[in-house]
Amino acid sequence: MNDIVGVFFALFTLWVVVRIIRGSANGVSSAQPSATRTQEMVDTVKAMFPDIPEASIRYDILRSGSAEATCDRILQQGYLPPPPADFPGATETQHPPPSTTNSAVTTSTTLSARQDASVATPVSPSLISRYHLEDRVNAHSSHEASPIRASWSADAKDRAAGLQERKAQMILQARKRMAERKASEGASTSQ
Repeated sequence: MNDIVGVFFALFTLWVVVRIIRGSANGVSSAQPSATRTQEMVDTVKAMFPDIPEASIRYDILRSGSAEATCDRILQQGYLPPPPADFPGATETQHPPPSTTNSAVTTSTTLSARQDASVATPVSPSLISRYHLEDRVNAHSSHEASPIRASWSADAKDRAAGLQERKAQMILQARKRMAERKASEGASTSQ
């Protein structure tokens, strides 16, 4: 019985060694994706995020090995760090290529695609127009809104009207705070 276990162990060990040797003989590491696969991943990520430089995308994909991880990093950070200076294509991220007629064609194609997309999907209205607060925007700036009563009504229509009024006041207050913040930022940058 001990001889059979030893033989199975020896065969398994031999099989593992042969697999390792054959894998390294091909010269392709399973951890490193092939060049065509990498280019496909770069193209996919570039299609989703056209403002990110291709060299940064390529470097991050080679580093992480996954287009999904690169997309997640872009979504979390909003950008990808530039690749090291010795990375091929790193200079293209620092200095964008000069404009040519080919890029003009690409730009017009991109613009027409964006126009098609805008026709297909309607633009969402602002909160002011969605909740019909246009007339209250000017009135709100002239006088301060009165606080809403905190009582809960037994009538469903009164509750709905109260909630709608609270929502309208929250929108108008947020708009006022944003306008004040922009005004203070504008004043601080002009100094």
